[in-house]
This record gives sequence, structure tokens and C-alpha cells, in this order.
Amino acid sequence: MSGAAPAAGAAGALAAYDDRPFFARALDHGLANGIIDSERLEAMRADGAKGIVQIANYFGTAHLRTDLEEAMRRMVYLVSLYLEHRFDGHLPRAARSLQDNTFLSHSRGGSEMLKALFAMPTDSTILDADEAADVREFLRARTLGAQWTVAEYRAHLAARSVHKAEIDGAFWLAGATQVPAGALAGESAESVIKACLLTRIAGRPAGPLLDAGELKEWFRKLRRAKRRKALPPGLLDDVPDEHRPVVARHLERIVARDLPRIADLKVPFNDLVREYHDAFHALALSHEVSDYDTLVTDEWRRVTRGMTDADAINTIFLCLAAGKAPKPVLTAAEAKTAIRAIRTGGAAVRNVPDFIGRCAPHQMIDGLIAQWEDEFLPEVIEALIIDDTDLDLDPLVRLLSQHCHIKAAARRK
Repeated sequence: MSGAAPAAGAAGALAAYDDRPFFARALDHGLANGIIDSERLEAMRADGAKGIVQIANYFGTAHLRTDLEEAMRRMVYLVSLYLEHRFDGHLPRAARSLQDNTFLSHSRGGSEMLKALFAMPTDSTILDADEAADVREFLRARTLGAQWTVAEYRAHLAARSVHKAEIDGAFWLAGATQVPAGALAGESAESVIKACLLTRIAGRPAGPLLDAGELKEWFRKLRRAKRRKALPPGLLDDVPDEHRPVVARHLERIVARDLPRIADLKVPFNDLVREYHDAFHALALSHEVSDYDTLVTDEWRRVTRGMTDADAINTIFLCLAAGKAPKPVLTAAEAKTAIRAIRTGGAAVRNVPDFIGRCAPHQMIDGLIAQWEDEFLPEVIEALIIDDTDLDLDPLVRLLSQHCHIKAAARRK
């Protein structure tokens, strides 16, 4: 007896469960309770026949039976999605809507729900208008094979609404900061908002964005300040109510994370400027070399001493690979020391790209990485230094002088 009661309870629960489309349940409820009359039922049948043909033609053709059958399932799904979402699963109100409104209006309602969702962003990346995908294919997938439940639809809607709010806030703030609309495509809403807010915090609420030199100077002021200054008053006073929560949330992050990091003397200044300038520069629609030159780090100038020819750069690579301080010119003795260090401890290959990414001018980075990875590392470090184990280093130094600046080495022929 003790085992029969749970089984009976489970059977009762299964009997009460109705997995039919919500439209079918609302229709039955309406007919059973006198909400939907026979005249409306006949009108629904006529509307349904028209709608099925329209949907079949939209996705394929109304001349094939399989397309018509699929169109019927799509239509029932669209009506069900609309009714269950619109009336939150309340059968009497859904039935009343079926009585008071045309069947096709419910189908269009479900379609418009999916189209509106499709138009919303799937992440916070700002896309170019030309990158819009085909809504027909989205509807094809969502209305038949991979139908979302109402709960799934609402979850996707909530997630995309967050992304849309971020992007809308970024667009407004960019416009208020004189950032060209054409510069936003491909950027994340977060980076746009951060760049605009940092510009405001620096004392320029109406824009334009700080340029490279201004960014560096502001960072220096923050680091020289004995106390952290309060934010400028009324920083967000002009932000419309619909964008205020998003912008305020990003401002809180900047105050909690970015400003303390900018002021932290333990963070290398050059790394800091490079990191933030990446976000600012992308929004300026300007890739002039002069702007990059302004950003060239003090360390790059100190290391290269103004020598940026291929041999000087190779010499710096050699030093870094040997774990030594980088220099554009070496003596023969220093070259031998570098060779021995590489042969003894191996080449510190990560030092070179790390140095390039941290210190080199932006417009030179790709070329420098290629020079290191495609030429100097395989042809000099690996082939000449590591693979050749001759203890007499003078011939090797003479060979190196063909790739590097080495004083007192044999001249090239």
C-alpha cells in the first residue's frame, strides 16, 4: 500500500500535464467556457487557411504538401508564442484575445516578437548596418525545428536587452563627446563608454576625446597628485534617464578599477598609456603616424637611441634573446657574451615580442614581429648561434655583423 500512493500521485500529475501548444489549450478553454463562439471559430479556420498559404510561400512554396504542413506547424507556434508571452500563460485572457482579435493578428504578433528579438544585438559589439543577417533564415530556424519555449524566448530577450542598452548608451555618449559615428563599428560598447567617460573625468565633458599626448599628460597629473581628486560635479547630469543606469554602472567600474590603477606607481607608465590609448585611438578615425609618434614610449626612445634601421633592431633582438639589457650597438665582447648566454641558458624568445608589444610604436609592431619571427629568430638565433657549437666565436661575431651593429667586427664585403 505504501508504494501505491506515490505511483498514483505520479499518474495523476502526468494526467494533469498538457504539452499541447498553448494555442490549442487556449482555444479549448475558450470553447469549453463559452468565451469563443462558433462564428469566431469559423473565422479562425478561414484565417488559418490563408495564413498557412502565406507562410508556405514565404519559406518555400504553397504547392507542396510538406511545405503546407510545415507552415501549419509554424503558424500554430507563432500564435502560441504570442499568446503565452502576451498573457503570461493565462488561458482565459488568451481565449478572450482569440475571440476579440483575428487569428492572423496573433500569428503576426508572434512573428513580430521574433523579428524584434532578431534585430537586437547578441553581444555588446557595435556592428555596421551593412552586416545585418537574413531575418528569414532566423525565422526559419526558430519557427520549426528549433522552437523556443516562452521561457527560452524571454531569456534571450533579457540577454539581448542588456546588450542593446549598452550599445544605445555608447551611441548617445559618443555623440555627446564628438566621436564620429563611423568610428564605432566593430568596437565594444564598453570601450566606447570608457573612453568617453575618461575624457569627461579629465575635464572635457563635451569632447573631443583626449589625444595621445593629452592622455599621457593627464595620467602624469593623476600620478603626481598626492590625493585622489573627486570626480567633476554633475558628470552625468546631461545623460538622459534611459541611458543613465548603463553609464552610471560603467562610471562606478572606472572609479573602482581604472582610476586606482592609473594612479598606481607600480603599474609601468608606458604599459598603462599603451593600453588606454588603444581604446582612444580606435575611436578617433585617425591613424596618422604623428599621433603614433606622440605615443612612442620613453623606453623605446631610450633603447633605440634614434636608431631604427634593421641592423639596430636586430641588435636589440640579440640582447633581449640573451636576457641582456637591449642596445642598438654592441662591442664584439658584448656580442660574445650574448652568444654564450643563449647557448648556455637557451634563447629567451618571449622577451622580444613582449618588448615590441610594450614599447614599439603601433605602426611598427607587425613589421617588427615579422622581422623577429620570420628572419632573425630562425636565421640567426637558431641557425647561427644555437646550431653552431664552434667554441671560436670570432668567426660567428663576424657573421653577426652582417645582421647587427657590432663595433670592431669585420666590415661587410
